[in-house]
Amino acid sequence: MRKLVILVIIGFQLSGCATLRNEFDTRANMGMFGGCVSGVVVGGVAGNVFGALLGGMIGTATGNFIGEHYDKKLGTREEAMLKHRMKDREEKLLVEASQMHPRTATAGSVINTSVRYTVVAPSDVREIKITETRMFFSDNEGFIKLDEREVLRTQGTFSSAFKFTVPEKISKGDALVITVISSDKQKDSVTSSLKIS
Repeated sequence: MRKLVILVIIGFQLSGCATLRNEFDTRANMGMFGGCVSGVVVGGVAGNVFGALLGGMIGTATGNFIGEHYDKKLGTREEAMLKHRMKDREEKLLVEASQMHPRTATAGSVINTSVRYTVVAPSDVREIKITETRMFFSDNEGFIKLDEREVLRTQGTFSSAFKFTVPEKISKGDALVITVISSDKQKDSVTSSLKIS
């Protein structure tokens, strides 16, 4: 687990999902799902120096995660371009910060996570389709998709908060919550450590 945490902190991107099955009881509780990820490939790259490929990880979900979202726009395109010293036709998708509370939890606990990211494109692009993917990983459960949604963003900086409940049947130990923000052209990710006690 320790080696995995080091690799993920170095920086990884979620490259793909071989198969995924989501089951929803009703349209009203689309935030709840159970299922499994039978194939996940995770690649990690930081700068031009480090690279890692973890393949063939198999995870099974043992319970249901219930989640909800809260979004807020924090800054404009012009503010983002000044902050990151960008040129007019430059494109960028950048995860700037993340938070998670609490960092230690038990079954049934509510976990609050948030990520701040910036998306900038040429000025004539009005909206950009963004995919926000959140994953849970532990040695015993493997990878579990907490949530994935597509949103249309105007250019600028956004805060995306996600709250979920740890299921009753979850193994104790170290875990990771992984957030991947992607567009058609770019991708960035961030990880947070979580201890289940």
